[in-house]
Amino acid sequence: MVPVKSGLGSGVLNIGMDAAICLRQAAAMSRLPLITRIFLVILAMQVMLFAALAAANLGSLRAEIALETRKGAQTARSLVLATIGTLQAAVPPEELMTALPERLVPPRHTSILILDPREGVIREPQAENDSPVSAPAWFATLVAPELQETRVPVTAGGRLRGFVHIATDPTIGIADAWHSIRTTLGLAALAAVAQALLIILATRHALRPVGIIAARLEDLANGELDTRIGLLSQPDLVPVAEGVDRLAAALEQAQEDRRRLQRRVVSRGDEERKAIARDLHDEMGPCLFGLRVEADALAEAASDPAVAEHASAIASIAEEIARVNRTLLDDLRPGAVGQLPLSTVMSDYVDDLERRFPDIHIHLDIVSGLPEPDEATALTLFRILQEGTTNALRHAEAQNVTIRLWTDPAHWRMILSDDGKGFAEDSREGTGLTGMRERITLLGGILELSSGDTGTTIKASLPRAWDRVRS
Repeated sequence: MVPVKSGLGSGVLNIGMDAAICLRQAAAMSRLPLITRIFLVILAMQVMLFAALAAANLGSLRAEIALETRKGAQTARSLVLATIGTLQAAVPPEELMTALPERLVPPRHTSILILDPREGVIREPQAENDSPVSAPAWFATLVAPELQETRVPVTAGGRLRGFVHIATDPTIGIADAWHSIRTTLGLAALAAVAQALLIILATRHALRPVGIIAARLEDLANGELDTRIGLLSQPDLVPVAEGVDRLAAALEQAQEDRRRLQRRVVSRGDEERKAIARDLHDEMGPCLFGLRVEADALAEAASDPAVAEHASAIASIAEEIARVNRTLLDDLRPGAVGQLPLSTVMSDYVDDLERRFPDIHIHLDIVSGLPEPDEATALTLFRILQEGTTNALRHAEAQNVTIRLWTDPAHWRMILSDDGKGFAEDSREGTGLTGMRERITLLGGILELSSGDTGTTIKASLPRAWDRVRS
């Protein structure tokens, strides 16, 4: 019983190893490109068909050559007997063995030797040399039949004159078979190659839309959400293309909704700051003005110097509160933005800086004929100008500042550069630049900052889908 168990275990182990090998081969095939896998399958099928065709041809050729050689041997024997009979009546007996080689012509697939023991010679009749190109030795070994020999005695005048030796010679048949099978298999190989090429070309053409789909998906991954596949010539891939187009449309709509919500967040924040600024201006301003008036009146009417001094202190405190209030109002919302054209607001701001810093040269270049941006974009562009010039004048110690504002068909673009000392390598962005970057991102724009020994450059890009047309 033990050997039986051992054999069973070994068989199971072999089956498991074969299954593992098959799984590894399948995994390796699955990693190949589809066209390569199709080509390998076609190649395997063609090799098997080629082998089956070769085997079938070899079997039929072997049988055909064997049959032809047998018939040739029979024909040769009949020919020899008839020739001997004819010569016995036509030539003297002593010349019979000499005349036989001249009268005999060996049939195909045979060889004839005339044995003349009286003279001790072997004569061979002249055969027609119509053999094609000889076949390779390995092919001759595969198809050659078993050789057959026949010896016919020659008698004349009641005496044995010699022998005629007849042997099968399949050389011509093998050469013919080699020529035939080479032609057949060559045409089959040519047809297989043509078929494989046609299938590969058809497959490549059928899979061409896959490349188009992959390219459109790559465009979607790169943010080009307006890309579409459209109609395809391959019906099987039409549902996939339609699904990708629906996905692109959904992503485009989602991005548009997100941009709209982000812009609404920015607009709501601007509205809140505008409301707070209005309240500070409308409520705090009159109160501070009244407080200063009352303090001044109290100081003039007071007979006690101490009271007059306290009244003056109250007026000074009210003036400081008013100054802080104006700063807060300016930080919350520049009053002129939204009320005047953006170019005028920016020009006035630059003129004020040049008056306050006469040693600094500031060049503002605004392309003429620009449309008026929406309020959120106008405020953002002004804040970029404000933050960039503040950093250039207070921190970078710049002597020259250049600002350029223009548009392209889809964006507002602004570049602000200075010749200051730039940012240190280990420095972090300040609160102002960080706030600007966040605001620009919410509006769907891009802020790029580069700094070095030659100065700092700020590049801003904002979408202009919400431009207002000037009346």
